[in-house]
Amino acid sequence: MKRLCFSFSLYAIFAILLVASMFPTSATAQATFTAQVRGVVQDTSKAVVPRATVTITNDGTQVPEKTTTDDLGRYIFNGLAPASYTVKVEVSGFKTVVRSNVVLRVGQQIDLDFTLELGEITSTVEVTAESTLLNSVSGALGTEVTNRYIIDMPLAGRGITELAYLAPGTTEVPGMGISMLGGTTFTSNGQRYGTAEFRADGALTSSPEGGEGGNTTVKYQPLIENVQEFKLQNNNFSAEFGNNGGTVVNIVTKSGTNEFHGSGWYFFQRPQFDANSFFANRDGESKGDYVHDQYGASVGGPIIKRKTFFFTDFEKTRDRSPNLKVSTVPTDLQKAGDFSQTFNADGTLQQIFNPNLGHYDANGNWIREPFSGNRIPPELLDPVAIKIMNLYPAPTQAGDPITGRNNFTKNVIGSSPGYHYDFKIDHVFTDKSRAFVRYGIIHYLDDQPAGSSVIQGSTTDRTNIHNAVISYDWTPSPSILWTSRLGVDRFHEQRILQDFDAGSVGLPPILGENSGLKRLPAFEFDGYQSIVGSSCADTVEAHTQWMYSSSLSKVIRGHNLKFGGEQRQFLNNFWQPCDPNGAFFFGRGETVQDPFNPNNSQGNAIASLLAGWPNDASMGTTPPTSNKSKDTGFFIQDDWKLTKRLTLNIGLRYEWSTPYTERFNRLSWSDFSGDSGIDVPGLGRIHGVNRLADSEQRTISSDRNNFGPRLGFAFRLNEKTVLRGGGGVYYGFNPHTNFQYVSPAWVRPVNFVFSKDGGVSRFATLSNPLPNGLGPPPGPKYGLLDRWGFSNSNNLSDTFRNAEIYQWSLGIQRELPGNVLIDVNYSANHSTHLPDNDDLARNKNFVSREDREKWGSRGLNEQIPNPFQYLFQGPDAIFNEPTSLYNDPTLRRQLLLRPFPQFSGSFRGSPAFDAIVNYHSLQVRFEKRYSYGLNFTGQYTFSKLIDTSSEGLNAWIGDIWAGQTQDPTNRKAEKSVGSSDTPQRLAFAVSYDLPVGRAKRFGNNMNRVADAIVGGWKINSFVTFQSGNPISVSMGDFSRLANGRQRPNVSGDPRGVDIKAVVDGRGDPKFNFFNVSAFSDPGDQIPGNAPRYFSKLRTDGINNMNTSIFKSFTFREGMYLQLRAEFFNFTNTPRFGRPGEAFGSDEFGKINSQINSPRSGQMGLRFVF
Repeated sequence: MKRLCFSFSLYAIFAILLVASMFPTSATAQATFTAQVRGVVQDTSKAVVPRATVTITNDGTQVPEKTTTDDLGRYIFNGLAPASYTVKVEVSGFKTVVRSNVVLRVGQQIDLDFTLELGEITSTVEVTAESTLLNSVSGALGTEVTNRYIIDMPLAGRGITELAYLAPGTTEVPGMGISMLGGTTFTSNGQRYGTAEFRADGALTSSPEGGEGGNTTVKYQPLIENVQEFKLQNNNFSAEFGNNGGTVVNIVTKSGTNEFHGSGWYFFQRPQFDANSFFANRDGESKGDYVHDQYGASVGGPIIKRKTFFFTDFEKTRDRSPNLKVSTVPTDLQKAGDFSQTFNADGTLQQIFNPNLGHYDANGNWIREPFSGNRIPPELLDPVAIKIMNLYPAPTQAGDPITGRNNFTKNVIGSSPGYHYDFKIDHVFTDKSRAFVRYGIIHYLDDQPAGSSVIQGSTTDRTNIHNAVISYDWTPSPSILWTSRLGVDRFHEQRILQDFDAGSVGLPPILGENSGLKRLPAFEFDGYQSIVGSSCADTVEAHTQWMYSSSLSKVIRGHNLKFGGEQRQFLNNFWQPCDPNGAFFFGRGETVQDPFNPNNSQGNAIASLLAGWPNDASMGTTPPTSNKSKDTGFFIQDDWKLTKRLTLNIGLRYEWSTPYTERFNRLSWSDFSGDSGIDVPGLGRIHGVNRLADSEQRTISSDRNNFGPRLGFAFRLNEKTVLRGGGGVYYGFNPHTNFQYVSPAWVRPVNFVFSKDGGVSRFATLSNPLPNGLGPPPGPKYGLLDRWGFSNSNNLSDTFRNAEIYQWSLGIQRELPGNVLIDVNYSANHSTHLPDNDDLARNKNFVSREDREKWGSRGLNEQIPNPFQYLFQGPDAIFNEPTSLYNDPTLRRQLLLRPFPQFSGSFRGSPAFDAIVNYHSLQVRFEKRYSYGLNFTGQYTFSKLIDTSSEGLNAWIGDIWAGQTQDPTNRKAEKSVGSSDTPQRLAFAVSYDLPVGRAKRFGNNMNRVADAIVGGWKINSFVTFQSGNPISVSMGDFSRLANGRQRPNVSGDPRGVDIKAVVDGRGDPKFNFFNVSAFSDPGDQIPGNAPRYFSKLRTDGINNMNTSIFKSFTFREGMYLQLRAEFFNFTNTPRFGRPGEAFGSDEFGKINSQINSPRSGQMGLRFVF
């Protein structure tokens, strides 16, 4: 769709709408989660009845609302809380009609017509309503999850959002399992993970993830005992919602009623109820002693009857959780430098070569000498490496019979105590105005092992979460409703890593000079367990989100008009010094024979460490940051009841984001065409500058063209069938709403240089990794020339736009006998300009394909004269940067072949806003309302997802880091099935009251003693079946392609054997997930032809059943005691992790992990009154 620049007049119109929505004298919008009842009153001859009094009464609070029918017999009630109601219609000359059990759900609009009979007004006709399952007023696709499922389903951790998977189109993030504890870490309708919007009582509970915009997370979730119901909408929803990835979840919490009600509960898990994991069983490891206790109480009732009500709850949790680690650690022989017993998967010796000794052959190739006997002599062992080796534990088992991999298992125990508290007060001021206030706090302490380390350190994580909302409704007349709402969401976290004296292993104190932290640097190895002592563990974050909305609705004949606005303000204070003491990476390439043409059967990462040769190393010194940004949106919506059978939903939304500013102006953005004013000999005028924020321009410009029209319809074909459909334009969450890092000018990222010539000679050592010292960050002193001589890792540039999402759907609903609904829909979307956060897509400083193929790795790493040296050394020097490579007389050729040669690495900016997603699906939703003891709901989705990038921001969630860009110069080659492509998914929840006991089908007249034993039993299940997700295959050595993540060539069928056979094969080469012979090395600096993701190669799917059984003891109506036994993964079916996806590595095609939990049991006691 062509984007248009609209004139000032449209901006003025929306400004007027905003002002109008702030004052009750204007005409405004229905609240986000409340319901509406409207209808026509007529007599038996079909003549309308004007001036009839209609009263609707909340059955819980007994608070009534009254209105009078107009001249056409119409009435309407707006802003009704989801609950059960009784509606009464009375007028002189007719019998009074009372309709009870009118149940309203989240955001529901229902038509409720009345027919009056002639007679005395004192005569009453009572009718019990059977609310329809059909949606005949909206084309939006949505799934309501009622309190019955929320309370009865077996849910791990008793968190409600796992039930969102009952909505068609929702799937897990690859690698995450079916848990949803992160709130928005799921995909919906083909959209990116982490882009859904969550609200509780109309106020936002989702916010930018960790302060990094473009991604949302949910920190606050109401307790399960506090949730009345929720609704997920993921296509064609109202213009009232926006600034998200096309999915909205509305949660409604409980309110007090006119009588006191409450509950108390105690749930516990013990190891006696649990099964062992697959690999622990296989390796003879005992299961961990998992302990979980969860107990609390809730109570609600009147403060002043029919006037003021309260509801409050409190819960404490205690977790002691084992984490089974299966990994590979060096053997005693390897620690001593002896690799004579180290073999590849095919049984050949993994030969190692001396990186410090070699010669040039006749063709000018640098060839290293082999270590005699495949042993590193003791005098050549690096002294730091020897001490690092001593940090490793001894193997606990033999491991693979050939390679020795997976020779270490350990159950690591973490603990997580916490508490959760909420209260809510509702108050009715008059029959025209009411308000509520809700506040919740969550606190927990998390003591866990540090990252993936089995070696060193633990983290202590203290977290406090606050969420509050104040809401006010005013109804000056039955057809007008004004709603105003203020919400705040606050998250504070302090995560501290255990101290470690890096000097004890021989590392110099300069590594902690800038950070002031005492940490062990991260040591990571290809094929071995990493020693992760720091990475990004230390974090202090305080993130606050304010939200204000005001909206108004006005009913004019058949039009239900709504308009209003919302503004969100993000305040983010963040400090996360990633790798403050350094991170060292060791691969096989440093101990292969030819460093420019590595052999996949040679080299060993531990040998590279012992020789003192990392293949990469870096260090960061990120200061704290303090950011602020805003999102603003306005909407107008008309739900137009054109005829009794046809309703149109017409809307328009306009929104924009104000990119963030930093309190101390420590921001910058990349200007790829900016003139530096510097001419360099042989290169001419240098373009590409780093613009720093100042008092005149503190941030980049906003994307102001985000107009989103919406159109939907619902047409009632007959009393049991509705045809629905529609489409709309949506704009995704802005990646520049917030970010947690300051400009690189105030950061001192250090790339250690151990070799300046691609591995021929060594420059630095582990004992002295910074021979030239380390200076402080330069700040703004270099101006436009900031970052010359270093990588420019900016996260911003002035070339961005919001993602555009075009959604449409068409479907039919049919109500079947037995209170059953079938809802079948074709649902699709086409999304453009999605952010591609792959570093390779952000980077504009890459060597052209022609130069890569012309020079090859050897030529690209050849040293040539440095034309920039005069800017770093001598009388005309501009820069004083002792750690920069540009001080040297020569540079590697590839640095000068890049379009921005002034930077030694990447020249990054905003994510590339060029990713495309196409999603098509057949979605079936089914539901049976409770009758004869049975109720169920669920969904089946058949879909196809194709995209050019599957990464959002913070893409380490799940396995989405796989499938990165191979060749930035050929983005079209990235098109493939998406990482979240899920051809089929079936999920359903079912509950059944066994028909045995008093007042039941069997044993209706049994005595109370027998009933206490055999009566009151209930069975519940939540079942999920899902296809596996696509797999990506890459080359194990990324250095073979200068600018990308090289993939292999593939020919023929890449499939090997079934996942179960791979696991049962225990490393036998013939049991490989891949057909290894179908893959081949494409060659140095040549992109492979393998797709980004394989449609035919998929991970293990989901086959999961959570089951519970209840026994209830009823004391009187509304008071009972419930004993519960709940089991998760009841069949104990393992779901295996992804196979090794790096072609050429020992792990290629091997499966070593189980990503779901083995069967676990939970016992519970719940008392309700």
